[in-house]
Order: sequence, then C-alpha cells, then structure tokens
Amino acid sequence: MSNQFTAPITYFLEEGRANLRECLRTAFRAACNHNIRKIVIFTAQGLGVTIALDEFSSRPENAGIRLIAVTFPVGQPFKDAEGKPVEYEISTDLKRRFHENAIPVVRAHMPFDPISSQHRDRGVLGHDLSLVESALNAFGGSMSLCIQAVMIACDAGEVEWGEHVIALTSDTAILAQAAPTRRMLTDLAVREILCKPAIYNIGRGEKAEDKISQPPEMLAPGNKAIEGQIIPSTKEQDKKA
Repeated sequence: MSNQFTAPITYFLEEGRANLRECLRTAFRAACNHNIRKIVIFTAQGLGVTIALDEFSSRPENAGIRLIAVTFPVGQPFKDAEGKPVEYEISTDLKRRFHENAIPVVRAHMPFDPISSQHRDRGVLGHDLSLVESALNAFGGSMSLCIQAVMIACDAGEVEWGEHVIALTSDTAILAQAAPTRRMLTDLAVREILCKPAIYNIGRGEKAEDKISQPPEMLAPGNKAIEGQIIPSTKEQDKKA
C-alpha cells in the first residue's frame, strides 16, 4: 500500500457565485471517484441545489448521489452593499420541488455563530467558537460554511456520524468525515480540499491585480501565478505611518 496519493485541486481566481457551476462539477466528479453518496450544499436561496438537480443529478454516473441542502437559520441578519437589511430565503416553490426530489432542507443555528445576550453588558455566549470561523477564513470565506454545513447535516441526522461526504458552497468544496457539532474537535476531519478561491475579493477585499503577477491563462508551465511579496493591507500601512 502506497503511503501517498495525488489528488487535483481546482483554484478559482476569486471568490463568488460565478464559480458555482464549476464547483458543482468538481464536487460531483470527486463523489464518483471516491464513491461518496451524499453531497451537502450550503445555499442561501437554493440556487446551488437547483443547478445540481437540473444539470448534474440526472446524469447516469451521478445516479445514487443524494443531495442535502443546508441554509441559514431563521432570523439570520443580512445587509446589502449599502448596509440596508435584506432577506435571503429559499422560496416556497423551490422547497416544494426539493421535497418532491427527496432533498431535505436543514435550517439550524450556525455552530460558529455567537448567541446574542439580551443585555449588552452581559457578554456574548459561544464567543470562542466564532474565533474558529475567523481562523478558517484563512482558507477563504466559504470554508467555515462548508464545515458548518457538514456538522448541521450530521446534527439533523441527514448524514451519519463518521460518514464521508462532500460539502460545498458557491466557490469551495471539501471532502470531509462528518461529525456532530459537539464532536467537532475530535471526530470531524477534512480529507481533501477539492476547490477553493485563490484571491479573497469578497471576504477581505483583495484585488487580483495586486496579488497575481500575470493572468493565469498567460502562465507558462512552472511559472508562479502568485508572487511571494505580500502587499500590506491599509491597516498595516497605517500602523507603520
């Protein structure tokens, strides 16, 4: 038995929904290669599940792969680009369609979200777990959503404790060993990162032109797309000023 194996990773240039179809394609391909029978899709409005159902689930090679939708809990606050409150929900029609196709929609408190106290001077419950989310953001803003989706699906009984599944968002997909939230630190394991963004334009406001030496399609084999020099953020520059 070999003590190593090589697996491909797809890197998207930037974060965002534009990567959704390729992310789904990567996830289904990996599911077939690894004999994974469940794909957990974290979705705000059901788009990822809809595309998976319309474009991938009907293919013969994907027969037997079950879809599980995980979405934000009731009351999750969202704001638009102008800072105004906005709601994101899976429509009733889509919920009905998912139900007809045996796709459960799981909603629960996000494991890494703090619980707000009724009184501001009495602290924040679960604050330590929010630091886990911050740490996972080093892999991109969607990594924590993938991991939380696995735990939520396991908590709900849609995924077995110890079962290997694929979890994805619009731009990140992982192969993970599932565990309930209370066993996250002992049993949850990310086996493979299947795809992720290279530039964090949404989560950190990075710009590709500041990080990439030349467009990836122009690179010759062996050349590097990302230079070793790190451009300091505005906050770091302010500290030095």
